[in-house]
Amino acid sequence: MFQRLSLTVFSFLSVALASFAALANDNIDAVIEKVRTPSYDCPNQSLLPELEDTLALESLTSQQRFALTVAKGQFLICRGKYEEAETMLLKAIMQSNIDKSSYAFASAIYQIGFSYDARENPARCKYYQQAQELSSPERHSDIFTSSSLGLINYCSETTSPEIRLGKMFGVLKRYSNDGSPGELAHIHNAIGLLYGDLEQHALAAEQYLKAHEMGLLVYEGSNKVSILISAIVSLLSSGQTERAYQSILELGVLNSEIDTPLTNFLYQYALSIYYRKTQNYNRLTYTLPDLEKASSNISSSLGELLVNWHKAEICLHDNDLTCIKQYISGIEALNDDAIPPVFRTNLDYLSFNVSMYIALQDLAKAKEAHEIYSKEVTKRREVTQDSALIIGAANLYTRIYDLESAIERAEQQRKNTLYTAIIIFLLVSGITGYVLRRKHLARIAIDPVTLLLNANSAIARINKLDAPKKGRAIAIAMFDISNLREITRKMGSTKGDLVLRQIAQTLQNVTRGNDILGRFGTEQFILCLHNIEERSARQFFDRVQNALDNTFENDATSDHIVVESQMSVFIANEKITGLNDILDDIAMSIDMGNRSGNN
Repeated sequence: MFQRLSLTVFSFLSVALASFAALANDNIDAVIEKVRTPSYDCPNQSLLPELEDTLALESLTSQQRFALTVAKGQFLICRGKYEEAETMLLKAIMQSNIDKSSYAFASAIYQIGFSYDARENPARCKYYQQAQELSSPERHSDIFTSSSLGLINYCSETTSPEIRLGKMFGVLKRYSNDGSPGELAHIHNAIGLLYGDLEQHALAAEQYLKAHEMGLLVYEGSNKVSILISAIVSLLSSGQTERAYQSILELGVLNSEIDTPLTNFLYQYALSIYYRKTQNYNRLTYTLPDLEKASSNISSSLGELLVNWHKAEICLHDNDLTCIKQYISGIEALNDDAIPPVFRTNLDYLSFNVSMYIALQDLAKAKEAHEIYSKEVTKRREVTQDSALIIGAANLYTRIYDLESAIERAEQQRKNTLYTAIIIFLLVSGITGYVLRRKHLARIAIDPVTLLLNANSAIARINKLDAPKKGRAIAIAMFDISNLREITRKMGSTKGDLVLRQIAQTLQNVTRGNDILGRFGTEQFILCLHNIEERSARQFFDRVQNALDNTFENDATSDHIVVESQMSVFIANEKITGLNDILDDIAMSIDMGNRSGNN
């Protein structure tokens, strides 16, 4: 009897353990499925802790551990940590006990290619080719599309541009009927890249912006801004600076929502190239520390080179020859491989090199730099001269694509019922309404005169701030221009908006990219600093007020106009509540100061 009982207990425990193992295995597979993200998108960063916890389990099979490792690679890439992801994935694919026909293996190969691509390493083509061979339109279709676009864009040097463009439109046609907004955004982005390579920056910008609008519907995390930064660069390259600035404002709003190291870097990068392009060296000087910090947070060697270049630009502007010599020594100490092709072919950078050596009166080096610059200009001119044929081919493909799409739509309409037509209409209306609403919200968030945040937007952002760290505070200052009417009268009654814009520009020049700056009233501006020491905040506000009062100091047309401003400050060591009451008290304090004549 005892033996029977022992056998029964043993059988029960075996079944229980087997059931538990099956349940645990199902849970692990559920996590793998949850964190799996299409190759053209970024995973939800909030899932990373769960992924890390699952990776730490000892009960994982080799294939499960491999799939989770590959998923982690995508998290790292979307944070800008390309080298870390590449090292981890190269080690992972060398294992012998993994399924090389699985989605995870194809994804790993594609991600390695993408990490090389981000640094313009020619090895990307080998991995894009392998990823394409491991997938098909029916099997791992997202990897097939992504790798195909990569091969067309970067690995078809011997193929004429019009044929590459034709292949692009062929991919677009394949997905036009049932492709997701994410897939279509991915394709339009690839077409934008091709236009950019052909020096057609205005056309590239249109494709990027179209891709960005589609991507907003489905993309997660840093992917929401990755295409927008390409649009900003193309807009600046085609001389559309105002449109680029509006896109930078949108990028700033998205970055405040996403707030990852990579999106912070992209936002600071966009600001720096905008100020360099518009030759606003004062603002560039204030922006560079933020760019340098953001670059270090993602360990970007490209970002470090960019920061050093822009610092040297400021040195050249200030005629600081010692600083220029130090920059040149640093560049000469680098290996040739350390300077990416994007620098070697950038006309602004090549022109800057010429100007540096001229400033140093090193004519031999200046001549050498000028020859490199001239060769690149000649190369660009040849590409531009061929663009008429390319644009003609693009228009032809567009017309063919539109005609085929129109025929297919007409055929589909004959087969569809009225109910289906109504559903399609509602879906299109919903998507369009969503996009238009986002644009409308972005537009109404900005004061149209100063291009700063308006009062409602500034208050909303301050309300969202988390409690400051221990020993730090949230600091709010309100500045009131008490003699604004007098300034406007002196400069001319029609120049009221110009006066406000100059004042706003002064405030922008002395504040930082992560500060909250807005127009609060007709004559009032609000500035909020987060996680700052109280003493530093008060000193910073004093510097801001001093700069504000001297807005027109160097203006030859202003006839010694001095801004008279009143400032009131509020400091909180915890999360702010009742902000409207606080602002009313600040405004009342300023009003009392105006009456008593105190600053």
